[in-house]
Amino acid sequence: MTMPLALQNLDALVLAGGESSRMGGPKALLPVGNTTLLGATIDRLRPLFRQVLVVTRDRDALMGLDVEVLTDDRPERGPLVGLARGLAASNAPWCFVAGCDMPFLNPAVIGLMAQYLEGYEVVVPSVNGRLQPLHAFYSHECLPLARDLLDGGGKSMHALLDRCHVRTIGSEALMALDPELLSFRDVDTQEAYRVVKNLAERAR
Repeated sequence: MTMPLALQNLDALVLAGGESSRMGGPKALLPVGNTTLLGATIDRLRPLFRQVLVVTRDRDALMGLDVEVLTDDRPERGPLVGLARGLAASNAPWCFVAGCDMPFLNPAVIGLMAQYLEGYEVVVPSVNGRLQPLHAFYSHECLPLARDLLDGGGKSMHALLDRCHVRTIGSEALMALDPELLSFRDVDTQEAYRVVKNLAERAR
């Protein structure tokens, strides 16, 4: 699938600030294939977008990356903080947002989503009825809404979606391009990490 030209004028944000409590420690730099979870995620996004920005709480841990690394600028924790930080740093009208543990992002799926940006504030997949806010496009218009939520003590990405004009992409359309829905395979547990490592080895 050919990438829309507009995609090359947009930015990608990779959120790498989570505590990974279920993993028992940070997961961004866990090895997978010949790179790391974060490295694989960046490698999938770099050819598609104008730039990739990584948002983290621990800048020192990510020294050496050849992308711009941003530090969370609020005391709150969670992906909503990272989203607001990334949107504030980007001057693109839209940013694609992904977690740092998504090594199988699919360019065709991202390209499909990009076709629906006009007239919306968020474009987000719905996989088997579950929204995927860490595999979504957010317009710059979401920034004041995200800041307002954070100022009021809110932390939920879903609360942000409730305030936005959202276009969802259903499982049937996604599976036409990504039959196994590997795009949405992330790492929250040790078992999930083992599965991802095995998939990466199979792909090699």
